[in-house]
Amino acid sequence: MLIHKLKITLFAVLFMTLLVLPSVYATETQPTKIEIGLYILDIAHLDVKESEFFADFYIWYKAPPESSWVPENIEFMNGNIESATPIASATSASGKKQWSQRIKGRFRGHFRLQSYPFDRQSLPIVIEDAENTVEKILFTPDTESSADYNLWLEPEMLVPDWQRNGAACDIDAHHYKTDFGLGSKKTSSYSRLTFRVNLKRLFLPHLIKFILPLFIIAGMAYVVFYINASEFEAQCGICITALLSAIALHNSQADALPSVGYLLMSDKIFMLFYVVIFLALVQTVVNNNYAKRRRFDMAIYLDKICRFWYVFILIVGNILIFAFS
Repeated sequence: MLIHKLKITLFAVLFMTLLVLPSVYATETQPTKIEIGLYILDIAHLDVKESEFFADFYIWYKAPPESSWVPENIEFMNGNIESATPIASATSASGKKQWSQRIKGRFRGHFRLQSYPFDRQSLPIVIEDAENTVEKILFTPDTESSADYNLWLEPEMLVPDWQRNGAACDIDAHHYKTDFGLGSKKTSSYSRLTFRVNLKRLFLPHLIKFILPLFIIAGMAYVVFYINASEFEAQCGICITALLSAIALHNSQADALPSVGYLLMSDKIFMLFYVVIFLALVQTVVNNNYAKRRRFDMAIYLDKICRFWYVFILIVGNILIFAFS
């Protein structure tokens, strides 16, 4: 009888052990979720040429009450912090540990300019823990803050020459294919949170600074089709002046942009204007030859044809550039 009771007791202990062990193991291996929230106060000094921008924002972190994590090893992977207030600790309404501070600094982005001056850019703030791998902690957006990331932005925040186009928050595990010199030959992954402020460029400033002057230059060259073919010096001087003016305008625009290994939409537009202005110069030379041979009828006929095709090439060319850029 005693042996039977011992067997039942042993079986019960073994059964309870099998039930408890998986939960204990899961608790030990499950990463701690650290919630992060931001409130962007200001973005300024957006420098497309240097791929940098200045950001002023509040940031807070939340951890479970039983967690030993602290935000001492937080790194901003794409920025240089210029000033930061001391970290203030508190307890959130849900009972979680909470830390907060205000940060000002310069951050770097990877700006794609193929569609310039109609481009849209994303300004990232990338956050990572320098010590704890993804097996230990996992960053997530603050669940107690609004899921609408536009509310993480100061409503009165303005970025000169740009219009706000929403915000986003991404979570991923960044993998480092190095052991950081430890000799362990092991790679590691770290949880990373990226908050992005999306912007689109205002077209009106560029219309006034570049597009309008460029069309005025093209109009200068268009005038040669209404000048007598015998006035070769005047026609030639207008075309050359228009061509050099377009080149100077293009160079002044390029000085404000980084050197990239691809053509911008604005480059394609300028190249189109170079071609039509140069064709106007070629037409001037041909017309002058007709005038010298007393073929004024041909010169007038060629002027009429070029008046149409000059405008047609500019319009269709720009439509194609906008459609395929």
